[in-house]
Amino acid sequence: MILTITLNPLLEKVLYFEKVERGKVNRARNYKINAGGKGINVSRQLNKFKIENLATGFLGGENGKRLKSILYKEEIKNSFQTISNETREGFVVAEDSKFLESYFFPEPIVKSNEVDSFIDKTKKAILNSEMVIFSGSSPRFENPDDELRIFSELISFAEENDKYVLVDVYGSHLSEVLKLKPDIVHVNLDEFQSSMKLYLNTEEEVIKTIDEIYKLGIKIFIITNGEKKFYAINHGFKYEVIPPEVETINPTGSGDAFMAGFIYALHHNLPFEEILIWATASGAANASMMDVCSAEIELIQSLKEKVIVKKLN
Repeated sequence: MILTITLNPLLEKVLYFEKVERGKVNRARNYKINAGGKGINVSRQLNKFKIENLATGFLGGENGKRLKSILYKEEIKNSFQTISNETREGFVVAEDSKFLESYFFPEPIVKSNEVDSFIDKTKKAILNSEMVIFSGSSPRFENPDDELRIFSELISFAEENDKYVLVDVYGSHLSEVLKLKPDIVHVNLDEFQSSMKLYLNTEEEVIKTIDEIYKLGIKIFIITNGEKKFYAINHGFKYEVIPPEVETINPTGSGDAFMAGFIYALHHNLPFEEILIWATASGAANASMMDVCSAEIELIQSLKEKVIVKKLN
């Protein structure tokens, strides 16, 4: 089983417009309410791969109840920690069936006793899992130290019990999370630069950075860059990857689909280059669709042959 952790889920309301006009009243022709959040997206795509998984994190209030109801309708197995604050919500605007922009409400505040319960509950789930992935942003915490405590306690517990630990998070805590040496780290270039307060101007600087992160003790580190070519390092071996060209409909969740594809291939013990191909094709397939992390395996397989992987050393 794969355990997906979404600390900051989102009740996502998608509004579909024929055309959006600035400064005017715009009336949607349709709408959809989704269970959002990066780890939840990973679970959704893993379901498409028929990989058993369990989604967890924090949920609260009426938004939390509604999000949980959506998960059950989608048959996404879940076991979330209930919090007293309201789960955030967001609005996604789509024009002519293509993603336009999104707006998010503030994050909830999680209390220390809720963090304690979550850690205890999650440790039990980790024991029954093959891999655990932390995905997305963090909520606010009553005690700011609780954010890193979650990562520190759960990553060390998972590694003590010989579980793969994958991390796909961003925010000011990222540099501290990297020091915890999770097995596999994926970052988006823009989020990585913002989180680490640096700017990588050239491909050479990106390659130098993946070397530096690898030296921290992280076995696999990947920096993706949307539809552009990207770089990865695996036990010291570096790779350049060129994604297939697709018409981008909605890029939301493409990094999550990438991680789901990575997990699928890792679960099946495929060679690393094949893992990169599965991950990249999954991300590209997601970008070509409006619905997030809902790509059928046949579409992903059709894109695999168009992924180019080049070993650099």
